[in-house]
Amino acid sequence: MSIDSLGMNRELMRISGLSSGLDTDSIVNSLLKIDQYKVDRQFQVKTRLEWKSDAYREINLMLRSFREDNMSVLKAENNMLSKYSYNNYDVTMLDTTDAVTIKAGATSVSGMMTINSITQLATSAKTESLSVFNTDTISLNTALIDLDLVTPLQFTDNEVSFSINGETFTFGEDALLSDMLSTINANATAGVSMNYSSLKKGFSITAKQTGAASTIDIVNIKGNTFDAASSAFGIAEGIYTGQDAMLTIENIAVTKETNSFTIDGISYSLRDTLATEVSFNIERDVQSTVDKVKGFIENYNELLEKLQEKLDEPLYRTYEPLTDEKRSLLTEAQAEKWDEMAMSGLLKNDSNITNLISNLRSSFYTVIEGTGKTPADIGLRTGSYQDKGKIIIDEDILQQAIESNPQEIENIFVTLSDAEDYSDKYNQSGVINRISDLFLNYTKNATYNTLANTDASISQAENRMDQLIATMERNEERYWARFTAMETALALMNSQASSIISQFNMIQEQ
Repeated sequence: MSIDSLGMNRELMRISGLSSGLDTDSIVNSLLKIDQYKVDRQFQVKTRLEWKSDAYREINLMLRSFREDNMSVLKAENNMLSKYSYNNYDVTMLDTTDAVTIKAGATSVSGMMTINSITQLATSAKTESLSVFNTDTISLNTALIDLDLVTPLQFTDNEVSFSINGETFTFGEDALLSDMLSTINANATAGVSMNYSSLKKGFSITAKQTGAASTIDIVNIKGNTFDAASSAFGIAEGIYTGQDAMLTIENIAVTKETNSFTIDGISYSLRDTLATEVSFNIERDVQSTVDKVKGFIENYNELLEKLQEKLDEPLYRTYEPLTDEKRSLLTEAQAEKWDEMAMSGLLKNDSNITNLISNLRSSFYTVIEGTGKTPADIGLRTGSYQDKGKIIIDEDILQQAIESNPQEIENIFVTLSDAEDYSDKYNQSGVINRISDLFLNYTKNATYNTLANTDASISQAENRMDQLIATMERNEERYWARFTAMETALALMNSQASSIISQFNMIQEQ
C-alpha cells in the first residue's frame, strides 16, 4: 500500500508491458535481486544465531540433568554429594528370626551386636465394640436415626454430641453414618481413625500415634453415642492409652514410642516379641561404594563425550541456513540433510566448553587440601590425550583405599569448603563438589554472558532484517511506479500518434 498526496491509502496501479511489450515483472525482480540477497543473508545470520542459542541451552540442559541425576537430594541413591554414598554397610543375621528386621545406615559402626529380648511392641491407643447392630450388615449411607442398634441411639434436641481428644463433634438425626466417620477421621487434632466392621458388627477407634503417649479421650456430651452406662455404639466414654515398644539391646533396656526406630545408625523394625537372643553382624559394604563411584564415573564420561562431540563437530561453511525459496527447490530428504550439515559445528572449539573440560580434567589430579591426595591417588585417573579427559577407574586401588581409610575416601570426594576465595574453595573441596561448582559456574557464565549476548545479537539481526525488507519494499514500489509512468506515457503517445494518423487519413480522403 502507498499514501497519496491527500494522505489516503490507495492500491498502487501496476501496468506491466501493455505499451512497451517489456516483461516488467522480470525486470523488477532482477532489479530487486541485490535487495533480496541482503534480506536472505540477514535471515541466514539470524537463523544461525538462533541455532547457536539453542545449542548453548542444550549444553546447559545436559549439565543440569547430570546434576539432578547424580548430585541431588531428590535422588538420594545416586547423590554423590552426600557422604552417605561412601558409607554403606551390610547386616548379616547370625540367628534366624522374624521378630525384627535390621538395616545399617551410613553412620553405623562395624561389629557384632545382640538383641537380648523384645518384651512388647508399641501399640496405638484403641477401643472397639462388638455386636452392637441387630442386623448382619448395614449401609454406611444410613441416617443416624435409622441405625438398627441393639441399644437405640438417643438424641437430645435432635442431635448427638461428643468430644474426642478435646475436639467436639455434633451430628443431627439425618446425618449419615458415613459423614460421621469421615468427619472424625479428617480431624487432625482429634488424631484418630474411626471405622465400622461388618465382621464384628461394631466400631473401632484407633489413635494415629503409637506409644504410651498415644491417647484417646472420649467425652459424651449429648445423647448416648458413647454414654458410660448405655452406649449405643458399644464404646464407653473414658481415656484409652497405647504402649511403648520395650526391648533390650546389648543388655541395655530400650523404650521407644514406635516399632521402627534408629539407634547409632542402625534401623530396627520390630514385628513380634522375642524371648531368645538374636545376634547380627555389621560390615562395611565396600563393593557397594565402588559400584556407586563406577556408576557416577560412567555417567560423567558419557557427558564428557557429548561435550567433546560438540567441540569436534565438523563445520561446513558452504552450508548456510535454507531460505524458503531454496528449501522449495529440494526434496524433504535433501532439505533434512542440508539442515544437518548447516547446523553442524555450531559450538566447534567453543572456548567456554573447552575451558570447562580442561578444568574438569584438572579437578582429578589437583591435590585436595587436608588429605594430601588427589582422586588419581585412589584409582581415578584421566586417560591419554585420545581419551579427551575421560576418567579410568582402577578398581583394585579404589577398593583398597576404601577398605584401609574410608573417612579419607569420603573427604576426597565430598569435602565442602566454606572459603570465599574461589581458588581456596577449589583447592579445599572434594572432587564431586569441584565438578558441581564447575558446572554451576559454566551455566552461570553461559546464561548471563554468552546466551545474553547471543540473544541480543538475534534481536539486532531481526531489526536489521526488518529494515532491509522495508527498504526492498520501498524499492519495489519505486521501480513499479517508474515503469507504470513509462507505460502510461507510452500509452498516451500511442494514442496521440493514432489520432494524428487518423486525422491525416481523413485529410487524404478529402
